Amino acid sequence: MKKRVMALGLAATVGVFGMAALAGCNGGEEDTGVKYITTAIMRKANSGTRGAFDELVVNSEGKALEDLTLTGAWLTEVDQTGTVITTIAGKTSFLGYISMGSVDANKDKIKAVKVNGVEGTVANVLSGEYELSRPFNLIYEADTLSDAAKNFLSYIYSEDGAAIVNTEWIALEKPAGVADYTPYSGSAETVQLTGSTSLQPMIEVLAESYMKENENVTIKWGGGGSGEALAAVKDGSADFGMISREAKDGELDYTVTEVARDGIAVIVDKNCPLTEVTFDQLYDLYANGTKIECK
Repeated sequence: MKKRVMALGLAATVGVFGMAALAGCNGGEEDTGVKYITTAIMRKANSGTRGAFDELVVNSEGKALEDLTLTGAWLTEVDQTGTVITTIAGKTSFLGYISMGSVDANKDKIKAVKVNGVEGTVANVLSGEYELSRPFNLIYEADTLSDAAKNFLSYIYSEDGAAIVNTEWIALEKPAGVADYTPYSGSAETVQLTGSTSLQPMIEVLAESYMKENENVTIKWGGGGSGEALAAVKDGSADFGMISREAKDGELDYTVTEVARDGIAVIVDKNCPLTEVTFDQLYDLYANGTKIECK
């Protein structure tokens, strides 16, 4: 039986312009005096960010977005975090969601709003007050993982690795089953990670730092979403599958290790006066196209 390790601790477009007659949240030529969010930006179905958002957004009647087939003229589906940002920037009637760690680097274009009255901060994610948060998980076959892959995993929890993670995400304590990090001394190896695009920016900076210290190891990463992780680990094309949500179904047949924590920020254009939303408002916008008044 495969052992499951869980790390715990602290340390395509569907349609966009169907509601143009309604003023955006910064007014405009057709400003009626009441300003609204009318268009919802969402990630594609294989995105871990989409999966986590749809699972977490539950309305007051206990209905979750993940239980719906989301279609409608008020929805725009995009493939990556960067596309969410560029789609929303300059459009004050648009709303979407991205990794919390990507907000500061793009604050000249977008801003995050409070969710259920709580600001998306590291402290609020760790305390559990901010409800839109998710794990960054790696899944792998522990019994066949190469020494180089084990060493890279150890590096993520090292002092240097944690410092990198904490620049934009939330580092965690090293779990049982992961060795203390020391520089790699084995033969030349390549380590492949496949899956979540939300995890890739963090893995990229960790890998580049790791390879400077361990020239005998080549780290490669890629993939179009968390939905690709399991197949890549199954067929051996990846040492690690990257999943930016809780592991489920066949993923639980493998070792699952949480390497960081991330919050999901709800974002609007930087000039939009909207300051907060509730889960009910998010559910109604994405599910039914119910506009959100900016106030």
